[in-house]
Amino acid sequence: MTRLILEYWAPLLLWLITIFSFSTDAFSSGETSKIIVPILTFLFPHLSAHETDVWHTVIRKCGHVTEYFILTVLAYRTIQLDRPNLRGAKLWTVVFVLLAALSDELHQLFTASRSASIIDVGYDCLGAVWALWLIRPYETRRLRSRSIL
Repeated sequence: MTRLILEYWAPLLLWLITIFSFSTDAFSSGETSKIIVPILTFLFPHLSAHETDVWHTVIRKCGHVTEYFILTVLAYRTIQLDRPNLRGAKLWTVVFVLLAALSDELHQLFTASRSASIIDVGYDCLGAVWALWLIRPYETRRLRSRSIL
């Protein structure tokens, strides 16, 4: 039981805490621009201020996709322990990730420099869909490699 908690539940809970910390004021657009914009300016000095802002936004949205891609992988591997039916595990994973994304946006309503956005939930769900899409070939290969004898 302890092994299951450490190997499956702990990484999932730690990642949820990480996502929660990303939705604080410390990771608002104004704060991340202090790091991302100088890097973009250094790497691409020919970019205008508007282009730099666009790329800053793109990088932030890619962060949403990546955060929830990882969350989906961790949630799926934990949920599928109790649900040998792969479709059921995927369905519960989607429900879990959607609730996490909605609660993340709800949390941002209570921060000073953040706001909630249903579009960000869409980016989060995109990360989840991509993760489940990539899990499918892995699961198919794993199931085919097991001997039926």
